[in-house]
Amino acid sequence: MRYKIRTLLLLVLVPVWIFVSNVVVPYGTSQIIGKLSSGDFEINNYIGLLLLTIIPAAINNLAVIRAIDWLDWSIDALGGEYLSRLAFVAVINQSMTFHNNKFSGSLTSAANKLPGAFIDLKSNFVWDLYPLFLTALYSIITAAVICPPFAAILTIYTIVYMVVAIVTYYKTRNVDEKLADAENKQTGQLADAITNEMSIKSYARESIEKVRFGNATKRTKEATFNVAKVSFWRNLSMNAINMVTFTGLLILIVMSHDWFGLTIANMVFLYSLSNSLLSNVWTINHILRAINRAFGNAKEMVTILDLPLIIDDKTDKPLKITKAEIDISHISFQHQEQKQKLFDNFDLKVPAGKSVGLVGISGSGKTTLTKLLLRFDDVLSGAIYIDGQDIRDITQRSLRESIAYVPQESSLFHRSIYENIAYGKPEATRDEVIRAAKLANADSFIRELPDGYETLVGERGVKLSGGQRQRVAIARAILKNAPILILDEATSALDSESEALIQGALVNLMKGRTSIVVAHRLSTIAGLDEIVVLKNGQIVERGSHQELLGAGGEYAKLWSRQSGAFIKEK
Repeated sequence: MRYKIRTLLLLVLVPVWIFVSNVVVPYGTSQIIGKLSSGDFEINNYIGLLLLTIIPAAINNLAVIRAIDWLDWSIDALGGEYLSRLAFVAVINQSMTFHNNKFSGSLTSAANKLPGAFIDLKSNFVWDLYPLFLTALYSIITAAVICPPFAAILTIYTIVYMVVAIVTYYKTRNVDEKLADAENKQTGQLADAITNEMSIKSYARESIEKVRFGNATKRTKEATFNVAKVSFWRNLSMNAINMVTFTGLLILIVMSHDWFGLTIANMVFLYSLSNSLLSNVWTINHILRAINRAFGNAKEMVTILDLPLIIDDKTDKPLKITKAEIDISHISFQHQEQKQKLFDNFDLKVPAGKSVGLVGISGSGKTTLTKLLLRFDDVLSGAIYIDGQDIRDITQRSLRESIAYVPQESSLFHRSIYENIAYGKPEATRDEVIRAAKLANADSFIRELPDGYETLVGERGVKLSGGQRQRVAIARAILKNAPILILDEATSALDSESEALIQGALVNLMKGRTSIVVAHRLSTIAGLDEIVVLKNGQIVERGSHQELLGAGGEYAKLWSRQSGAFIKEK
C-alpha cells in the first residue's frame, strides 16, 4: 500500500480525536454541570475538572485535528498525482481501435474524475466513516459502564440504522452510477461539438447540435431526479428511526434518576453521548451517497484500468534494424465493424532502401496496411517482419521509433511550432529543427508568423492552414531521421506549388530509407521504385510508373482520371 506511514498515522490520530471530542470533553463538562446543580460554587473545586476539559480540548483542536488535516491533504496531493498519471498511461496505452470507439471528451472526463473519486472516498473515510464507527464504539462502551440498558438501546439503534442504510445503499448505487454515466456522456457530447465547431458553423447546424446537447442534458437531469427520489425516501425512513430512538433515549434519561439512581452529571453525560451518536449516525446518509457518487465517478476509468491491452508487448526485446527490409507475409485482417476480411493471405515485400507507392480506390486497404505496420492493430494470421523480426515479438516503442510516419490529417499539439517539430527528436538542437523546417518548405511561412517558431498553433493546429500543418508534420518526420518512412497522403493538404517545392525534400528524405507512400494524387508517387495497386485488399498490379501506364490496367485508368497530373522522373 502506498503512503503507509501517513495512513497509519491517520488510523492512530483519528481515534484520539474522537475519544477526546466525544468522551473526555463531554465527561468533564457533565461533571462541572453536576457540581453546579448540587449548589457547589467554590471555584477551587473546579480547577481539576476545568483542566481535564480545556487542556485535552486545546491539544485536540490545535495539534491532533491539524495533524489529521495535514496528513489528509498530503495524501490527497500524492494520491491524486499518482492516479492522474495512472489514468493517463492507461488511456494512452490503449489501442487505436479503443480510441476510435470512444469520445475523447468522455475519456477526459473519466480520467479527471478518478483522482477526485479517490479523494472523496478517502476523505469520507477519514472525516466521516471512521469517526462514525469510533463514536458508536466509544458511546456504547462508555454508556455500558454507566447504564447498561441505555447502552443496549444505543446498540440496537446503531445496528438497525446501519442495516437500513446498507440496504438502501445498494438501491441508490445504481442510480448514482447512471447519473455519473450521463454526466460523462454529456461532457463527451460537449467536447465533440466544440471539436467540430467548424463543421457546425459551415453547415449552419447549430440548432441540431443544440437539440443533441439538450437531449444529453435532459438525460442528466432525469438521472439527477432519480437520485433525488431514492434519496428522499431513504432519508425519510432514516428520520423516522432517529425520531423514535431519540424519543426513547430522552425518556430513559429523564427516568434514569428514579430507575437507576444516576446522578445529574451522568444523566448529562449520557445525553451528550446519545446526541453525539445520533448526530454522527445521521451522516451515514451523506457518507453512503458520497461513496455511491465516488464509485460512480470512478467506474468508467476503473473499467478501463482493468481492460487488457489489445495491442501488448510480448517481450521487452527491441527491434534491431540492419537493412530495414519489410516483409508482409500471408497476413489476414478484418476490421471489427466489417463482416468480411479486408486482407486474406496477403503478401508484400519492400526491399531495404526502396520506395513503394500504394494506390487504389478508397477502402482498398492502403492506410490499413500502414497501420498494421505501425502495429496499431494486429493481424489475424500471418506476420509482418522487419529484417526477419516479427513485429509482434519486439516492443512497440522500438518499432515506432524506427518509423517516421506522416498521416493524411496531421496531428499537432497545442504547443509552439518549434515544439511540434522537435517532437520528432526531443534532443535535437535548434539548428537541426530549423534545418528540418527548411527541408519541408516550412521555414519561410514560420518566420512570417508573429512569434516565429514560438507561435502556438492552437488545438490540433487550427491556427495553421492545412498545408502549413502538413509541412510541420513533414518537418517532424525529417527531423526524426528514422530508417523506415511511411507517408499516408502526406502531400494531400498541399497546393500544387507547395507540393512541387516539397517533392525534392521528400525525394531526399526517402534516399537510403525503406519508404511506403500512400497516395491518391499519383504525381507524388510517379517517381518511386515500385507502385502497388490495391483493390479490395488484393494486389492487382505492380511495377514502375511507366510499366503500369503501358499495361493499360487499373493504374492507367486512375492516372487518366487525374487531368493535369505531372510525371516526376527519377
